[in-house]
Amino acid sequence: PNLREPKKFWGVSDLPQIMESQRELNRAMSQLSRILELSGNPIAVLENVEESEDIAIRPGAVWNIPEDAKAYLLDLLQGGGVNLHINYIDLLYRTLHDISESPRSAFGGTERDLSGVALEIELHPLLQKVQRKRIIRTAVYNRRNEMILKLLEKYQGMNFGKNHLRVIWGPVLPHDITRQVNNEQVLVQNGIHSRRRAMDELGVRDPDSEFERWLEERETILKMNRQLNARPMRNEKRERVLTARAEGVEE
Repeated sequence: PNLREPKKFWGVSDLPQIMESQRELNRAMSQLSRILELSGNPIAVLENVEESEDIAIRPGAVWNIPEDAKAYLLDLLQGGGVNLHINYIDLLYRTLHDISESPRSAFGGTERDLSGVALEIELHPLLQKVQRKRIIRTAVYNRRNEMILKLLEKYQGMNFGKNHLRVIWGPVLPHDITRQVNNEQVLVQNGIHSRRRAMDELGVRDPDSEFERWLEERETILKMNRQLNARPMRNEKRERVLTARAEGVEE
């Protein structure tokens, strides 16, 4: 679903804005293809010749022409004219990528090694486009889920109570979460973020269930620590009793 149009079922398509550039790109590519095809099948040019028959263009061919005549092959690539077509095609490619908000680097066309931050800046137009799409789709998916729950309550008699629906989107680019983990750790220790909020920021799909598992694990660890601490105390008491008995026997 894209942006909706009044009195129309479907939303605004992404194709019309790039169709004109795509047609021009197709035309330029076809024109360059014809030039290359003609250059591969050269045209014989005869000057000062009134009539010609059986002029064959092949290796080892011999042409009989008058003394003042001149014969040569037409070179369509002479003077670097083909570079003008190639530069124009590159310009159309750049226009197409700019209009569609999809940089060349999104297709693996990086000509140099880029760091994570530099690559994110390079792909910033695409990230903005994805963010806009996700905002629209989030509202649609939440509305769809609400309708599903209402249908289940009406026809199946199920009661789901009051639920907060949320769509969790994955990251578009791979991230090094080490720095983010350190930041969330500091925020949790200073009481700025809760553990659930930190899990949510780090991309945990179900922070509530993860927090419950963390509480269970913490309770188990504390119980084990209490048991381990109780054993040395028992051993210490036993040693004291044995020492007291030994001293009584000596007396």
